[in-house]
Amino acid sequence: MPIKIILSDIDGCISPEESMSWDEALFGRFVRVCRAAAAGEGGLPPLTLCTGRPQPYVEVLLKILDIRLPAICEGGAVLYSLRDNRSLFVPSIQPDQIRKLQALRAAIQDEVFPAYPELVYQFGKESQMSLFCENPDIFPDVTRRVQALVAAIPGLNVHISPSRYYLNIDLVGVTKGAAIKLLLDGLGIARDEAAGIGDTMGDWSIREAVGFFACPANAVPQLREAADYVSPHNDLAGVLDILERPELRKG
Repeated sequence: MPIKIILSDIDGCISPEESMSWDEALFGRFVRVCRAAAAGEGGLPPLTLCTGRPQPYVEVLLKILDIRLPAICEGGAVLYSLRDNRSLFVPSIQPDQIRKLQALRAAIQDEVFPAYPELVYQFGKESQMSLFCENPDIFPDVTRRVQALVAAIPGLNVHISPSRYYLNIDLVGVTKGAAIKLLLDGLGIARDEAAGIGDTMGDWSIREAVGFFACPANAVPQLREAADYVSPHNDLAGVLDILERPELRKG
């Protein structure tokens, strides 16, 4: 089946994982590719984003890239459409879960952050938490501390997983892959008609939700082994290389 949609992670794919600026030439080229795809030109199907980043960050990129399809934010918890400026929680998220997650956030700020001043809370998220640290060696101990706090909140079930510099705390059952399935069903697109791009084990569910999956060279080994194509280039250069693959091209 021809590919009708491409979903890409941001950090470690479109953007460097580190806190640094984009390469202007590469990003300009990517903007042109995305805008052409959105307009039905250039031979690529339209792209959208599937990321752990919060909605305001995603909204800015959708405007720059002229992405007209809904995007997936907060690791699969939120669907956002630029067309009507509407953010929606996926159906599996209930208000009571959000309240309990907010209680966990308060406990983390009170009991974990003082012990690890190098931790930074990523603001702007409603249904997921991400803790940033340039020294991810602390993540195992931080995880144990967070798990103890979770145990003290009845009925709260979360999945805690590290990426390169982030410790992500997600409600159980909320994944990028589950949100992709929801999005594809709404668009009338089959799994085999979708392609995905990711770089960490948090993107494993993307791989399971699409027919064609690719990684930049900086992807973790387990994900590279499961990919249909691994670019020899890192980050955005790798994504641009992936977008040249004949499997993604129309006709």
